[in-house]
Amino acid sequence: MIRCTALTACFVALLTVVLALPAAAQPARVKISYEEPTNAQLRPIYERLKQRAVLEELQAFLSPLRLPRELSVSTAQCGGQSVRFRPQGAAIVCYEMVQAIEELAAKHAQDSDFRQIVIKGAFIETVLHETARALFDILEVPIWGREQDAADRLAALIMVQFGEDVAQVTILGTANLFTWSEKKWTGSDFSDVASPQAQRFFNYVCIAYAAAPLQFGDLVQKGVLPKSRADRCEGEYEQIRRAFDLRIMPYVDPEALVRIRATPWLTWQPKK
Repeated sequence: MIRCTALTACFVALLTVVLALPAAAQPARVKISYEEPTNAQLRPIYERLKQRAVLEELQAFLSPLRLPRELSVSTAQCGGQSVRFRPQGAAIVCYEMVQAIEELAAKHAQDSDFRQIVIKGAFIETVLHETARALFDILEVPIWGREQDAADRLAALIMVQFGEDVAQVTILGTANLFTWSEKKWTGSDFSDVASPQAQRFFNYVCIAYAAAPLQFGDLVQKGVLPKSRADRCEGEYEQIRRAFDLRIMPYVDPEALVRIRATPWLTWQPKK
């Protein structure tokens, strides 16, 4: 079972903090938009995301948040797989990134069911990663180290808090995406604001293993996650969880969060 006891217990402990928030802290107020691409090759992706109501699902997922200002999330044509986040700007999921995920899955996953699992998991990671960057800005969360790494860690923490089925799909999708990217890092690549894909892979599986050692223990047994790193994963997980409790949980409605954690997200459908 995923180890949520400590995190769940803090919901009640922090209830008084949430009730004492300034009047400016309101329900999530998540504004979403699907921007139409000018590139005809990207239009099918735009249509699929809109039909699937992925941003409406994110709105529902983020409903326990009580934010001091509006959070904007959009899908858009970016001219690349990602765009630089700008303070007070929107969290943007690029159609080019979704296209890259689908192409990698088509190349490496022959089984259609497995391919869809990978696509879904990797897409959720992308959305949570970009949303995390916007939350850091809105809540003025101090970041030591790379912002991209911090966003990865927050995304990974969220992934493993919503049940074994969600954790399995999201971690599996994310891990395969990084493994299949096959990007070779050399020279000036290491000066990038994001960590190498292989390092991001180990950061995600380390959090997954620490949160659910029974579910993801085979990663260590098969040598995917070296034991030398696995032995330190619990400490890494606790460090991230403490930071989450301190900087983000005060802006979360505990009762709403309990309802959201009970929602079957992999079969979510928008309300009519």
